[in-house]
Parts: sequence; C-alpha cells; structure tokens
Amino acid sequence: MAKLPEQVTELLKGGHNVWVATIGEDGWPNVAIKGSGALLDDQHIYFADIFSKKTRNNLLYNSKVAVGIFDPDKKVAVQVKGMADMVQQGELFDKVSEAIVGLQMGLPPITYVVRILVDSVWDMTAGPNAGEKIA
Repeated sequence: MAKLPEQVTELLKGGHNVWVATIGEDGWPNVAIKGSGALLDDQHIYFADIFSKKTRNNLLYNSKVAVGIFDPDKKVAVQVKGMADMVQQGELFDKVSEAIVGLQMGLPPITYVVRILVDSVWDMTAGPNAGEKIA
C-alpha cells in the first residue's frame, strides 16, 4: 500500500477524467475512460460504474487495475496501480450516486463505485523522469 503524493491528490480534487486499465479472463487488456475519477483519501481513488460492462467483468475476474491521470493544463501525467473493490452500498456509494444525479445529465443510476487501494504511483509526464516510480 502506498500513500498518494500531493501532486496526485491535487490532480484528483474535484473529479477528473481517468483512463482505467483492467485485464479479463481472455488475457486481453481493456482501457476505458471514466469521467468520475476522484480522490477518496491519501490511499484510495475511485470512479463510478455507469457504463462499465467490460471493466466490471474484468474486475470480477482480476481486481488489479492501473489508472492513468493526465492534466493537459499542468502537463502532468501519472499512473496509479492498485487493487479494486466494488462498493454497492454505504456512505461512498450514496455520495457518488447523489453527485451523478446532481449532474442532471440523464445518466442511469450507478451500479457500484470502484474503490482502488493504491499500491504504487508512476510518473508518466514527458521528460527525463517518465516511467519512474514516485510512490
């Protein structure tokens, strides 16, 4: 388990688009863009499952996940690796459900919230430190 560095917590405050990579039973990787990536605390990030059939099936098979986070304005990119669990009730689920409804975009109810316990964080920003572990 790793603690998220401050630069990553700053990226995720207020929500963010994230790219989520999973691997399924067939051995093929899957990458999906999630518009609800957010910070839970200094050891967890999360996103809502709204349209995530392939991601959901892959996580049921293998809970390892990699999440790409990019801020084009700050020109910062990181990858967070960790273990995911699917939350279907409780405070986090209610909070995320209410936030999605509050968007007033006509989205269907969320199925679950994917909570990711951070194992490691990697620099993906272009430059000499790209690919280095930062946490």
